[in-house]
Amino acid sequence: MKKTLTAEEMPLYKVFSDDFLFTIPTVQRPYSWTIDEAGELLDDLLDFIEHFSITEDNISKVEDPYFLGSIVLVKKGRTQSEVLDGQQRLTTLTILLAVLRDFLGGDYAKNIKVMISQEGNMLLQTKDQYRIELRKRDQRFFQTFIQEEGATSKLSEETETKTDSQKSIRDNALYFINRLNNIDQNIVQTLPGVIAGLCYIVVVSTPNFDSAFRIFTVLNDRGLDLMNSDIFKARAIGEVPEYEQEDYTIKWEEVEVALGRDRFNKLFEHIRLIIQKRKGGANIKDEYEDIFTTLNGKVFIDEYLIPYSEIYLKLVDYQTYFHHQPQMMKILSIMNRIDNADWITVAMYYMRKCDTKLEEFLNRLEAFAATSMILRRNFNWRMSKYSAILKEIDRDVDVFSEESTLEISNEERIEVVKLLNDDVYLYLKDTAKRYILLRLDSLLTKGQPYYNHSVITVEHVLPQNPKDGSEWLQNFDQPEEYTHKLGNLVLLTRAKNSQAKNYDFHKKKTSYFQTSNGVTSFALTLQVVQMTEWTPEVVEKRQRQLVKLLVETWGLDKVNQYNDSDQIFYLEAQKGTNGSGYYTGQGFLLKEGSKLASEFTNGIKKGYIELRDRLIEEGILKTQENYYVLTEDYLFSSPTTAANLIIGSSSNGMTAWKLSNGKTLREVLGK
Repeated sequence: MKKTLTAEEMPLYKVFSDDFLFTIPTVQRPYSWTIDEAGELLDDLLDFIEHFSITEDNISKVEDPYFLGSIVLVKKGRTQSEVLDGQQRLTTLTILLAVLRDFLGGDYAKNIKVMISQEGNMLLQTKDQYRIELRKRDQRFFQTFIQEEGATSKLSEETETKTDSQKSIRDNALYFINRLNNIDQNIVQTLPGVIAGLCYIVVVSTPNFDSAFRIFTVLNDRGLDLMNSDIFKARAIGEVPEYEQEDYTIKWEEVEVALGRDRFNKLFEHIRLIIQKRKGGANIKDEYEDIFTTLNGKVFIDEYLIPYSEIYLKLVDYQTYFHHQPQMMKILSIMNRIDNADWITVAMYYMRKCDTKLEEFLNRLEAFAATSMILRRNFNWRMSKYSAILKEIDRDVDVFSEESTLEISNEERIEVVKLLNDDVYLYLKDTAKRYILLRLDSLLTKGQPYYNHSVITVEHVLPQNPKDGSEWLQNFDQPEEYTHKLGNLVLLTRAKNSQAKNYDFHKKKTSYFQTSNGVTSFALTLQVVQMTEWTPEVVEKRQRQLVKLLVETWGLDKVNQYNDSDQIFYLEAQKGTNGSGYYTGQGFLLKEGSKLASEFTNGIKKGYIELRDRLIEEGILKTQENYYVLTEDYLFSSPTTAANLIIGSSSNGMTAWKLSNGKTLREVLGK
């Protein structure tokens, strides 16, 4: 078998030897260790020396080495090695060695120097060269103030830096200098020998980028401080011709700086879904490989990363980008309170593809996302729906029509209204009930609401446990019928004294619902403060008003002719399995509770078996008696796929699925 990689444990003097000349490829993120990480490295080394009572005289007798972790290299020749993982450690160790070289001088400096730079050899046709070369924009600074002999003595806090990496290099070197000035001289003199001979690194070398990328991904899965965007960067920049890599690296990093590292990483899942228009798989590398079979690194950066980063910023930093459009500010301020960010992908794609009716679209998307949250739709359901919407936008399907997947079904409308009229406080998730009240508040507020409070709590007007003999029990014969209803709830910006929750209405208004200056942050709460009494009639009226406001805003009183109950298709199999669902244009959505076959006939295609097994593994199918039951609505790629999994044998989904009146799916679609 062809050898694709080697892994060897070696002391640092072998790592910083003529066997390796390290370069940092443009795909790498910049050097970013701060004095926190640098200080931890030095502290660990000093603790190691103290623990084993190491001195210059007994270094050779110490049997336990200090392990520095692993690095991943792409070997480009006999010595040339690109560092795919390990840049931070190798650079910081070089800084520490350079500081020790200039601090100790004499023979120490002479021996440390060989670990920092390679001396040219005429016979071997090698030239003077530094052991590690950083990215172009930082290498000159690194050479001038670190690698050249005596360089660190030129550093001061006033030394000018042009990048964050240069600042980290300067600050870490000054930190080491300061620390060495406060350490016993004997320990400082011991330190170079410990670093060179007792510090070990596992060097993983691969012959090409692809094999290194696989290792890089595995290491990321096992907890290294890498993000999906780092892996994506390695793949994307690696696709760019070498003479353009520096330019595209700059483009990449400008986007990363604009968004910040965390939001930058979140952007990638949105972009992945936009490109693939399906739920992602568990193997990140396979997803990226699939993407780069259809586009190259330049196209990805120019046509996806840069434009979608700009759109993403508009959606999450809406105060900056839409400050002159109050209605856009209002809808985005509330949508950013939804308990998942999946809607952002659809909004991003619509904004890129369409330049009209954005506010109308966002209102439609908000209704879909909000009702899905209230109905507790899970991630898989959302992914199937949002993927279908992306495909519809891609095919220029009218997303404002009843045929769009964005349309809330009649069944869902009825269920949402029922929940809104029920005990909202008890039956809905905290995020959902808080969102409902915030949405109502935004509708009641004439100006621009502000929802960036650190704490927003949902509170009762009529308390949950009114005291015997209180005014509350005089007004409410059966308080349990009103306590948890929407009409009895308000919003507060902070937790209050629990005792005040049970105050009578007039005292509670002033001491609990208002601040010390008589102001409340929410229009919804101000409604209550302006009331003169709190009775069953008041709660019932408020309940009707609030529910009506949501019904009108989300179109819950509409009757959808396209997706009515007569469009539900059914299938009954001889073995007792059965299912119901509807055709979406993107496939067939099989409804929760459908019963799928536990066994297949010999002639069934292998792909159906693999699909069933994957659904079992993901918990979407659960064993029940002699069949599998679907635990949630699931969008299959075609009516035939859904039918075959129910029947357990090959069939024609266009004729197997029938309406309650016996009409087949083929007849309905006119095919």
